[in-house]
Formats: sequence, structure tokens, C-alpha cells
Amino acid sequence: MNMPIVTLTTDWGQRDHFVAMVKGRLCRLIEGVRVMDLSHAQDWNDPYTTASIMRHGCLAFPSGTVHVVDVCCDQLQLGQQRREEFQQSLVAQWRGHYFVCSSRKLLELALDEEEARVVSLPFPSEGPSNTFLAYSQYCDVAAALCRGAVLDDVGVACGALRRRMPLQAQVDGNRLETLVIGLDAYGNANLNVTYADFEAIRAGRAFRVELEWSAGNSERCDAITGICRHYSDVSVGSMLLTVSVTGLLQLAVNRDSTAKLVGLSRASRCRFIFMD
Repeated sequence: MNMPIVTLTTDWGQRDHFVAMVKGRLCRLIEGVRVMDLSHAQDWNDPYTTASIMRHGCLAFPSGTVHVVDVCCDQLQLGQQRREEFQQSLVAQWRGHYFVCSSRKLLELALDEEEARVVSLPFPSEGPSNTFLAYSQYCDVAAALCRGAVLDDVGVACGALRRRMPLQAQVDGNRLETLVIGLDAYGNANLNVTYADFEAIRAGRAFRVELEWSAGNSERCDAITGICRHYSDVSVGSMLLTVSVTGLLQLAVNRDSTAKLVGLSRASRCRFIFMD
């Protein structure tokens, strides 16, 4: 790779000085670096969206890219026993990419533990403040990796990752029970089943869709009897079933939002009834 690339995925927002400080330090430390903003609007309570960026968005970059992911997703627990674990940042190497991450949970959601190598970063003890590790530590780690350092050069061996899987879709006779695991910025609802798995379970059978959302309402969507290739396959304002770019089944509305139209949210239920 001729020019080193560092990406940023954070929960910092855009209004404060944090993004500028980190970009400036990276540019000072790494000659010719390209710093790419993936998102600075990640939600602490929605780790699955951040993990999706790591698993799908980050891998779109060339091999050797360093990805800084600073989103607080690990649960805080009172007492000294959990303090050190919460503060410990990690560096993982996965499919030719490097991830400098403030959250073990995110790495475990996003990466395949069999393929990932991981080391922990020592918590800095010097300086008057260590509240912004992305600036005081992650930039130096990214610079070292861009210069050809290996994992053992930047951290120490730690416990292996364990794969955290979202709740899986459940088959019960002629029914497939699925959940909404995330909504994108357009209000499209991604389900916890891939198109490939759905087709294998469906086995060519016709189906209908039944929805249930957080308010306890339920609705039978007889209009959804197939999978659309494009939103415009249905009329404006109509609901459809399609496949997201990540391969998951997706409930969407042509030029509208499933969240607004039918109140879908994360953990809303979607049932498929198959007809023999």
C-alpha cells in the first residue's frame, strides 16, 4: 500500500475538538497518511451497528488499513474488580486489517475469533489525564502499525476473543421467528437471518409475514409474499422484503421508514409463515 490509511469510527460527534485533535496527531506522526471518517455518530446502546461497520465497512478498505474504533460499549460495573478490564484497550489483526479498539465487546461482535489475533494495550500511567486515549495512545499505535510493527510490538498477549452472536432466528414447524437487530439511517429494519439461510429454510415454499413491534401491536402483512430486488418494485409508501448489502433480510418501505410507518424498532419480532 503506497499511502497508509487510518479510519475513524467513534461516538465523539462532530461539534467538539476530538476529531480534529486525532486527525492532526495522525498527520504529524504518519507521513502521507489518509485519515478516513467512517462515522462519529455511533450509539453506546447500539453495538450491533458499530460492529456492522467494522465487519463490512472496514473490510472494504485495502489490506493493511488501521481502523481506530473508539465507541464505549462495555458495561460499567462498580468496584475495583471490573475497573482494569473496562479500561483495557485492544488491538486485533483480522483478515489483513488492524483494529485499535476501546471495547472488547465490539471486537467479539464483529470479528471471527478463530481468525483474529489480539493483544491488549497497557493503560498509560504518565501524564495529567488519560481520558482521551484515542489521542494519547491510539495514534501512536496506529503510527507504529503503519510503519510495519507487528502486534507483539504494540501490546501484550491477552485472553482470546469469544464470538458474541446476536439472537438467532428460530424455526418452529412451518414458522420462522426472527428479530429486528438494527435500523439504518433510512429506517430500514435488518432481520437476524441471512437471505441464504432463509431460502434454505423456505425450500421454495410460499410465505406470509406477521409483524409485532415494541408497543405490542401486531399486523399481518399479506402483501409481502416475495423478496424484492429493489425498493421501487413496490409503490411509494408500500412495505417490502428485500436483501441488505450485508446479506441480511430487510424490511423496508419505498421512500419511507419502517420505524415511522409501522413502529418497528430493535428487537421487534417478525414471523414468517410457510405454506406447504
